[in-house]
Amino acid sequence: MKKFLLYAGIALLTASPSQAQGQGPRKWSGEFDALVAGQTVQRIAGRQVQTVSPDQMVDAHVSVSDAEAVAQYITDNGFEAEVITPRLITVTIPASFIKPLAERSDVRFVNAPQQCYANMVDVRPETGVDKVTAGEGLETPFTGKGVIVAVIDQGFEYAHPAFSGRVVRYGASGSTGTLTSKMPTTDSRDDVGHATHVANIAAGNKVSGADYHGIATGADLILISSDFQTTSVLKQAKAIKTYAESNDQPWVLNMSFGATVGPHDGSTDYDRAMSDLCGEGGLMVAAMGNEGGTKIHARREIDSDDTPVYLKFKPGSYNSSNFVYGTIWGEATDGQEHFNVQLIVYTMGKRHELTQAQLNSASVYVWQGIDTNNQRQYYTIQGSLEGLASAVGASSLSSCSFFFEITGKAGTAFHAWLDNDNAPCEFVTSATPYRALPGDDEYLVGECGASIPNAVAVGSYNIRDKFTNINGSSYSMKNANGATGALSYFSSPGPQLSDALKPAICAPGGCIISAFSQNSREFSSYASYQVASVTSGTKKYYYGMMNGTSMASPAVTGILALWLEANPKLTYDDVLDIFKQTARRDSQTGSADENGWNPNAGYGKIDAYEGLKVALQKADQSGINQVMNTETPVSFMKNADNWKVLFNNDESYALIEVASAGGQLVYSNRIDAPRRGQEHTVDLNRFAPGVYVLHVNTLAGSITRKVVVR
Repeated sequence: MKKFLLYAGIALLTASPSQAQGQGPRKWSGEFDALVAGQTVQRIAGRQVQTVSPDQMVDAHVSVSDAEAVAQYITDNGFEAEVITPRLITVTIPASFIKPLAERSDVRFVNAPQQCYANMVDVRPETGVDKVTAGEGLETPFTGKGVIVAVIDQGFEYAHPAFSGRVVRYGASGSTGTLTSKMPTTDSRDDVGHATHVANIAAGNKVSGADYHGIATGADLILISSDFQTTSVLKQAKAIKTYAESNDQPWVLNMSFGATVGPHDGSTDYDRAMSDLCGEGGLMVAAMGNEGGTKIHARREIDSDDTPVYLKFKPGSYNSSNFVYGTIWGEATDGQEHFNVQLIVYTMGKRHELTQAQLNSASVYVWQGIDTNNQRQYYTIQGSLEGLASAVGASSLSSCSFFFEITGKAGTAFHAWLDNDNAPCEFVTSATPYRALPGDDEYLVGECGASIPNAVAVGSYNIRDKFTNINGSSYSMKNANGATGALSYFSSPGPQLSDALKPAICAPGGCIISAFSQNSREFSSYASYQVASVTSGTKKYYYGMMNGTSMASPAVTGILALWLEANPKLTYDDVLDIFKQTARRDSQTGSADENGWNPNAGYGKIDAYEGLKVALQKADQSGINQVMNTETPVSFMKNADNWKVLFNNDESYALIEVASAGGQLVYSNRIDAPRRGQEHTVDLNRFAPGVYVLHVNTLAGSITRKVVVR
């Protein structure tokens, strides 16, 4: 399932000139190469171009094995150094001093500041969780406090400081729902650190030395390593629900996993059972999948009783096993058979219709019938393509062409899907001996996650199209993901073969920086994706870049935790209604239907602040008199032209005043009986440039903030 879980590949990266300039191993960021070589360079700082020569002072942070010794060496040479951790120091030194510093055995690497490429930093402002650009910001007491954020996944680095002090339970076994308070030492399924990256996006801690924390930083965490079998996931999801309810806590479960073969209508027993676990204060969020652009789906209609329809398939370039796993489902739900499927192997000018005995000898399995849940006809095949070639006496697999021949009643419509995880194949064009049209990438709602009727299905868009790694090398992801702000190429589109709206929403999933697991088996292979490191205690921990709807899903999970804190009774239908009212649509999300939805972006891009406002209003409508944990009466949305005051609870009155720095009252507005979720806007254009004091007073408390009008 790796492709579904993680859409990233070294071959997709394009090295910047800074990497090309490096001559062999060196212990400093590539941004410093020209300066170390004695050249004068120009750089952007504070939106201005600066010329920097090798004898000028530059800032850097240096990873070391002995911070005190290296700091003393720098100060002895007359420069500035400050110990941040035992393994990290910050320095201000001449660029010409970088090389002699790096030559010390106790210096691991001299890093250029890389905050401008901190893409997880951008997920929060982009979605409205906070806005850190000049003059803007969301100041809210909502952090997910009192809410459980659960993650079922593979690849946890449990000891990563992103999760320190936050985990209330762990999954004790990959095949059961047993929860334990004892932290496991390792995750045996840690291939690429996928779970670590995902969990941090949803709710990771603020860690000193890195600004890649998650969204719901106050939530309680449940981390469960799973084998991803649906039986296991069912037990684990039930355990999460049971624990949350026993502690009277709302919960949201993230599922960044899935599959491509199935009915794609949310009708399976698994889908329904998982959906039934959801309810008031119990939500599930799932990644749509990373099959965008792959031709693993085909919809066809039989023109006449005498005209067969052909689908040609072949193994993809990553199908090292040369297996096929595919399924065909009729659209009719009447419990009747409408078509027949014949597997054909064509080789050396001959057509071979395989008998059951030949299929058995080839270790190829076919099962078909009428599904009892949705009353749709189906045909499924799984097995070895090499076995099929051998069964018909072919000289090689490459000499064979494989077809599904579908015959039946005129007007019969059906869908076909191929596996894109363990045995990736695609539908391709054929002119001879049978005409076959290529497949498409429609109707690709991920099975086992996004397909669950009451699961919020999440697509991806790109937060940016490049990043800079820990060594200063810059990489472009534009060819792989698409442009900044655009829907990610890899994001699986809908719709689902049901009335469910899949996807429901999209969130940042392209070029995301989050926690990296150094325990993963592929950690060294993903060295180019490492962006930053921090030291906690005596150990170093990492952050890095990944792409995928796996990354978009936890962004929504974290935001829903904030909304659940504001309204702990939210349901799946409530969440969809909030999306419909508040999601952002633009030219990149595409045109929508009369309800504002399309199968690529759902309702659009998630907006945490506008959604919070509606969640508060819904809490008021449902009779919830107080939000769970807020300690302040209002939240602020700080824009360049106005400040929005959002009331977190019903109040008997509110007095909003603005005074100049000298104490002169310049604005006053008394609001009688403001309601939860009500918003009052203070227009800053009415004030002359300067510094002001905004004061909000209610019976519940008072709050004062400085306002700068430019």
